[in-house]
Amino acid sequence: MKRSQSFIRWFFLLIPCLALSGCWDRRELDEIAIVMGSGVDLTDDGQIELSLQIALPMGIQGNMQMAGKKKPVMLVSSKGTVSQDQIGQIQQQLSRRIFFGHRAVFIIGENFARHGVDQTLDTMLRFPDSRYNCFILTSKGATAKEVLSSPYPLEVIPSIGMKNMQVGKYTFAERIDKFLDSFAAKGFMPATGAIRLIKNGQESSFVIDGEAVYRENKLVGYLSGTHSKAFKLMRDQGSGMKIPVRIEPAGKLSTGMITADLLTTRREVRTFVSQGPPKIEVEFRAKGRIIANDTTLDLSKPANLSRAEQMLSNELQKMISGLIEQTQKEFQSDVLGFGDILHIQHPYAWKKLQTEWLDTYPEVPVKVLASVILERIGRTQKPGHLPK
Repeated sequence: MKRSQSFIRWFFLLIPCLALSGCWDRRELDEIAIVMGSGVDLTDDGQIELSLQIALPMGIQGNMQMAGKKKPVMLVSSKGTVSQDQIGQIQQQLSRRIFFGHRAVFIIGENFARHGVDQTLDTMLRFPDSRYNCFILTSKGATAKEVLSSPYPLEVIPSIGMKNMQVGKYTFAERIDKFLDSFAAKGFMPATGAIRLIKNGQESSFVIDGEAVYRENKLVGYLSGTHSKAFKLMRDQGSGMKIPVRIEPAGKLSTGMITADLLTTRREVRTFVSQGPPKIEVEFRAKGRIIANDTTLDLSKPANLSRAEQMLSNELQKMISGLIEQTQKEFQSDVLGFGDILHIQHPYAWKKLQTEWLDTYPEVPVKVLASVILERIGRTQKPGHLPK
């Protein structure tokens, strides 16, 4: 009896082993070509050019003598009319199997983006090892291939530098999964960070400063300056943003400017539906601290502090209103997601509005309210450079 029970116990313990896959699908590091970044362009003759930035193990830090002689990455590309075939063409150039599991960024060339991005996105994301958490960028004034070819002095692999910029809070960051969600939503148009080339002496590098705005599946323009800042605020990526504002006329001893660091931000959007187009009200609140005071005012005095808060509130209201006007009049793209909020707050009205929302949005009146509370003014009250 005991022997029979022992046999049954071992039998059930061994059954799960039959389901183990073993090592039949293993991939060793020396058998794969690790893609760190990829990009897609539209050439002048109408062909699609796919570029892959692949890490070279012998060029990466580890063997310092070899690292100094070999490049850390290689760039391979292929042109064609059907994007599905191009990965196969690139694979023919490589002795190792292409692996997308560590891809940090995917860059869409400006010319390609202006003609529509549907087909290639589907191709690049359908592979099982493609991860949806990589960042997506749109090049500005350059092709995706040129950006991927550019070195970055602070990182061995340039794509890692792009990824680290996106992880930080100073650039607008959009991952591929969120980008695709925007494509599927009728009330929320897609946007990505904008990357461009810059000159550092004799060498070129890249910088991410601004946002690329899409209308449905096509690029329609870029945001920059204060509109770029306002966009990050409206997309809940404004924590740590620096806002300079003039609160008094410039004089001999000062410029009349203060700079606030926004510690926390909060926005609330309310939609109203009646006869005619819907109405939208945006209320933006922020808490911050003063990090620079180049005025003659002592901000420890309540009247001066209140004045600074009011001027900062006016500046934020102006920034956000200008952004909304640009998205309505110039881009005609609801990149701020007002339609999505309208869908949530008024689902029955949205059923009638959604089919014509792209044409309705430019005519929707939007009211903006902004308020800033300064919680800290720094260690000194009166500017230190003024006479005592």
